Amino acid sequence: MRSLVVLPEDRPCAPCAPSLPPQRPKGYCRPLPPARKRPPSVLWRRFRIGMALAGMAGLAGAGAYAWFRTDLPAQVSLLTQNLLGEAGAEVDLKVNDVNLTGRVNTPLKALVSAVGVERGDPILSLDLDAVRRRVEAIGWVKQATVWRQLPDTLHIEIVERQPFARWQIDGRIYLIDQEGRVLEEDDRPEFAHLLLLVGAGASDRAHDLMAMLQTDPVLARRVVNAVRVRGRRWDIQFDNGVVARLPEENPEQAWARLIALEQKEGLLRRDIQLVDLRLEDRLIVRLNPEAEPPTPVAAPAKKPSGKRT
Repeated sequence: MRSLVVLPEDRPCAPCAPSLPPQRPKGYCRPLPPARKRPPSVLWRRFRIGMALAGMAGLAGAGAYAWFRTDLPAQVSLLTQNLLGEAGAEVDLKVNDVNLTGRVNTPLKALVSAVGVERGDPILSLDLDAVRRRVEAIGWVKQATVWRQLPDTLHIEIVERQPFARWQIDGRIYLIDQEGRVLEEDDRPEFAHLLLLVGAGASDRAHDLMAMLQTDPVLARRVVNAVRVRGRRWDIQFDNGVVARLPEENPEQAWARLIALEQKEGLLRRDIQLVDLRLEDRLIVRLNPEAEPPTPVAAPAKKPSGKRT
């Protein structure tokens, strides 16, 4: 058998020779791959989520307690207003004009006192909600809207209550609306045509009384005043001085009865002083003391029968 002989020119050159990995030193150990972390159990994850939620709830509760049980909101509001006021003063944002709309009967002096704003006050530091509450505390004002218009104008718009009747108690006369709310303590001449209610509790029942009277507008216009007797019933006085006493229960029925008597018999046009309607089965009428007694009518003479005895 012929032996294989490799000549030098048949040996691969260094660039063409295959690269072999470097020999490892003795005692070398291949490192193990990093150990994979074991995922947390479902119970542990729920426990951590519960603890986080409990912590958030505790913080929210502590914040709510501090907010509602202490004066923290007022302090924050005051601090904010002071900061805004200082900032507005530095840039010269001050009140120069107050625009008021909706006023008809509300006294201007009362409005100026309630607003409490003077020209030159920092406009950004104004507590608009406090201004609104003070304006709505005036009897005439039903609703108020307050807003600022930078750089220097404060707007106030009010909705007034409507005068409904006059209420006399303890020698004083008050103007009230249909809900019985006192508008002012005064007896202005322009409201002299309104119905005068007298007595304790009369203002609270004003709306019900007016609804009853308006069932006959013609007769209602003749009513001058209504007296609340012991807080239970009404005495109605008409323009000719006649007083109608209504019962405590079912006054509407008695008023309808009076309307029928006036339309059929002209009862209130007679020379009487009082009509008592408190009893359902009878009518009591009191004449004026100065009224002349009715002229007696003579009975007609009987004709002779013509028979002779």
